[in-house]
Amino acid sequence: MPNYDFKQLSPHDFEELARDLIQARDGIVLESFKTGKDGGIDFRHTHDNDSTVVQCKHYAETGLVGLVRDLKKEVPKVAMIKPSRYLIVTSVGLSPQNKADIQVLFGGILATGDILGRDDINNLLGLHPTVEQRHYKLWLASQSVLDRALHNASVVQSEFEVERVHADIKRYVRSAAYPRAHIMLSKGHVAIISGPPGVGKTTLAKMLLYRYVSDGYEPISILTDFQTGRDRFQRGKRQIFYFDDFIGATFLGERASAFTRNEDRAILDFIEMVRASPNARLVMTTREHILSQAVAASEKLKHARLIDDRCVLEIGDYSIGQRAEILYNHIYFSELPEEYRATLLHGRFYMEIVKHKKFNPRLVEWLSSYRRVKSVRLERYQEFVRNLLSDPAEIWQHAYEQQISDAARSVLLALYTHNGKCAQDLLERAFLALNAQRSKRYGFRTTPADWRTALSELHGAFIRPGSQIEVIDPSVLDMLNAAVRQDVQNALDMIEGAVQFEQARQVWTFAQAEAPAVLQLLATEPERVAAAFERLLAAPHKMHTIGGTAYFDDSIELRVGTLLQVAESLNSQRLAAVAVAGVGKLLAEWATEGVEITDGVALLSSVSTSKLRFSPSNDEMRKTIITALVAETSTGCRSDELREILNAVEPDELDAEQISLLETAASAYRAQQFSSDLLECNNESQFDELEQDLAIIAKRTGIDFEGQIHAVMAAKAELEESQADYGDRMYDEMKERRYDQMSADRAIDNLFDSLRSPG
Repeated sequence: MPNYDFKQLSPHDFEELARDLIQARDGIVLESFKTGKDGGIDFRHTHDNDSTVVQCKHYAETGLVGLVRDLKKEVPKVAMIKPSRYLIVTSVGLSPQNKADIQVLFGGILATGDILGRDDINNLLGLHPTVEQRHYKLWLASQSVLDRALHNASVVQSEFEVERVHADIKRYVRSAAYPRAHIMLSKGHVAIISGPPGVGKTTLAKMLLYRYVSDGYEPISILTDFQTGRDRFQRGKRQIFYFDDFIGATFLGERASAFTRNEDRAILDFIEMVRASPNARLVMTTREHILSQAVAASEKLKHARLIDDRCVLEIGDYSIGQRAEILYNHIYFSELPEEYRATLLHGRFYMEIVKHKKFNPRLVEWLSSYRRVKSVRLERYQEFVRNLLSDPAEIWQHAYEQQISDAARSVLLALYTHNGKCAQDLLERAFLALNAQRSKRYGFRTTPADWRTALSELHGAFIRPGSQIEVIDPSVLDMLNAAVRQDVQNALDMIEGAVQFEQARQVWTFAQAEAPAVLQLLATEPERVAAAFERLLAAPHKMHTIGGTAYFDDSIELRVGTLLQVAESLNSQRLAAVAVAGVGKLLAEWATEGVEITDGVALLSSVSTSKLRFSPSNDEMRKTIITALVAETSTGCRSDELREILNAVEPDELDAEQISLLETAASAYRAQQFSSDLLECNNESQFDELEQDLAIIAKRTGIDFEGQIHAVMAAKAELEESQADYGDRMYDEMKERRYDQMSADRAIDNLFDSLRSPG
């Protein structure tokens, strides 16, 4: 018969075990109810007029005294609900006299056979081994399995830390990746577990390893190279080899030449040796970017299709319920003082954590470690956790600084200048320019294959490739923000290496808003900044196509407006001259080129408030811009563009000809463009904005838009009516989704209720 003390189980785990055992013993199906303030019911079974109620009491630590104290509180609850049958399941060991005393508390409703203590539960586990097998924490974290694992580990003096893994089992939650990896290990004898930083790769690997060690396999930890594994391999013996970060140990950053000494061949030879042995197993972990980097650098690994046989662990492998269990387990088995636990429960703060888009098991470990958070004042603990979730840059920072190549860093910095998402061909151009700039400055070697190998290196770790390449997680951008703040030279590199104006503007906008240290650096290098912006001012921004003109970079108007800001902020005479000349060039181009009205209005505002001196004067420059904008409206414009001009210009600034042009533009819009704009409105906000535009245009130009305004109102009313009909049709479905969501949320609430202090 098993002899568990159940201390390795949380209250939630213990309740699930009790439910499964009662169902197996009595052949019934139990309804589940919340833990915590449950009204005296954890599980219930009803049939006709009979009802069976089960109450679970996990008192492995407090023992009989705590159990009896709380059972006295349950007596009036049981009297109120009046079940036909009442069962108590507890992890406390009970003598016959203990059971008799408990029976006296409840009277005839409680039979002694329905009081199940620790020995009774162990007996039922012996009678129902499938239940025992299903509750893996029960036996994996048991003392007997620990003793067996310690013995097997001590035989080979492995670096595998059995006791630490044994302690971690209590907090572990099996994700969708566990069965994938277990099947891979069982059938193919080898499991490569990869994924981004902090997702739980090492934990998953150690759980698999511990499982095999508990079954009698000898663990062999490989620390440096696969020759260690070959030396300790014994054909016919049950052995499981474990190599954490197996490529990172020999292949980091710029050390691509490491594979010239046939380390790749050694990896493949050892894998094949394990696969050929019926009694050998191999578990390895690696960060996804390092595996991609290695495969890109080694033809042998590429042809062996190593990357196709891995088990990738991602945050998506954890459901919301599993996330909740991860947090719950870490809190329950942590050393967090009661007041810190209460802070996590206050206002259902735990729900914010488990639903956060940047949820990560490593973050949960940090926030639940008292050693890490004890310096945080209690009243700031929630704020600390929010900040950790909002900016988990540390997860990516080490890999960025230490474990990827300079070329890969250039790809990420180039992607950063496009706000984390960019077409592949454009990103390649940006990378080539920036990588050349950085290699010249920092002296690292470049090759024609840098783009291809760097992209492969980052694939699945930092980026998600495709026709549009984007960062794999928003926290990668957080990390790059931190990299720019901490190493401000990155900002100057990106500005000087930019191939499009919008890249430099992206860096400048970030510096203005969030990085004063970057502004200070740029102010010390005005000539280099000015030279870069001067070059980018002339960079192409459009191309003629069969269908018209395609724009692929900032407009000239936006560029000049940005230059005015940069020149004034950095107090750069050269950049001021470039900006002033840029305005003049823009005005000259407007004689033959169209005006981008929205950016032109923004430029008008910049010129009006600029401290720079223009020739002709700022007032004359303003008049010239107004003339160009008004003339552009006569060629056709949208309602928002016409409204922006009218709001930006005072009536007395317009001459008779300009007033006439605006009236003509308003009439032309009413006749030619309005119907298209009305058709494009698909929500109430867009209808409201169009109606407001028309009212302003009518007031300023005197053109009659009453019919058009009524048309907007009618279309809006029709939309509202159709939305109401749609809402009626979708009501039942919405209720069902909402019910499912509320049920899921209630289950999470119920889980965390057991962490609350009694009373």
